[in-house]
Amino acid sequence: MLFFQIVGIVFVALLLIIIVLFFLYLLFRKDVTSLMADEEMPVLLPLPIPTKNRPFIMRVLVWLFDIRKWQLVDNWHFKLDNGVEIVLPRDFKFDGASIPRIFWAVLSPVGLLLIPGLIHDYGYRFNQIWQKSADGQIKPYMVDAGRKAWDDLFQSVGIQVNGFALIDFIAWVGVRIGGCFAWHKHRQENEIPQPPVI
Repeated sequence: MLFFQIVGIVFVALLLIIIVLFFLYLLFRKDVTSLMADEEMPVLLPLPIPTKNRPFIMRVLVWLFDIRKWQLVDNWHFKLDNGVEIVLPRDFKFDGASIPRIFWAVLSPVGLLLIPGLIHDYGYRFNQIWQKSADGQIKPYMVDAGRKAWDDLFQSVGIQVNGFALIDFIAWVGVRIGGCFAWHKHRQENEIPQPPVI
């Protein structure tokens, strides 16, 4: 009985903190310039979550554990902090940061982590990415860089696009701990990346 009282008190305290923070946000929010211009954002197509025509229990499990996948509508160009312009090819499908639903209030896969998750997913899948050189040629970049390099790039791109180092560090810890499963799956599949058609 004492356990449930403690859980109830903690839950109510967290709820009150969230309500207070929300009102502080409403009181002090103001429009600020984003670190990324709107035209620098990728054009994405949301792909359906496969719940229709499934048994009820499977619909519940898919709702709880599946993450929406997205597809790039066009080739997407992004300039890293080191000046390298990377290009991800049109039609690449990804799910972004694979974060359990229970943590989405803090680490949303389509919020602050969308851009770093997109780049990270491509790097994990192919263990390379595409670079557009100064003369407009597309060539491989970070070939066989390894899991840690992609995790580190995930964090640095996160800081570059959202400026929230604490969230990016927490997400980086998450991919360092949980990313090994996706990494090993992709190494077994050993897909060959196709260069973007420019």
